[in-house]
Amino acid sequence: MGITAPRRLALAPLVAAALLVATVGWQLGNQPAASADTTTTTTVNAGPSTISQPTATGNPSDYSSQLERCYTAPNYPLSGSNPILSEPLTTAFTSNAPLSAYAMFTGSQWYGTWRFVFTNRSSTAFSVDCAVIIFRAASGSDAHSYANQSTYGHPQQDYVEVPRGDSTSFYIVRLGFHDVPLSQRTVYAGQTFTYQFGGVPSSAVTLDQMRDSIRFTADLTLAGNTDLVKKYGTNRLTN
Repeated sequence: MGITAPRRLALAPLVAAALLVATVGWQLGNQPAASADTTTTTTVNAGPSTISQPTATGNPSDYSSQLERCYTAPNYPLSGSNPILSEPLTTAFTSNAPLSAYAMFTGSQWYGTWRFVFTNRSSTAFSVDCAVIIFRAASGSDAHSYANQSTYGHPQQDYVEVPRGDSTSFYIVRLGFHDVPLSQRTVYAGQTFTYQFGGVPSSAVTLDQMRDSIRFTADLTLAGNTDLVKKYGTNRLTN
């Protein structure tokens, strides 16, 4: 029995809608899968060509020894404004150790991971224990961590975020190690180590600006860079 003209007219919108859904579904199904965006800066150098650093004595878990000098620390709360807010912006990577550095971002517009990759560009090994890293990045970052080419370790941090009020913040970090052999706190010639963190990207600071804001201070006197963390009011942050 044939379909009368009025019934054919009533079915037309349904047929068109079905064709539209099928077409859109085919188009979406044939789109390439979304992938994380990765951006990397060029590499910059800072610091002297050579380094001199005393060797810490003692053994892991020997808490009274130099080797465990930064395994734990009290918090250093400040009573007033953080002094870093009155300091001029760092616009070129600085270091008291012979390092090269580049920054990279992997993620999307909603969330990603930033990595600062450092390389010992000298022929002398040095320890990164108690080193202080200061940089500027988007406010509200999370999941801060340290990684060496040697996978064993128990890194810890004394840490504070200081918001600037422009969607960026200063981050002050002191690396600390607990129950870790001296060799695993050491960056040998040509070896790399990485500081990384996550968060939501912001147009308030570029990847190049983040790289150029880094101030790296190795502990060259076995004093633990304690004056720096006291100055900026760090708190113990366990990874």
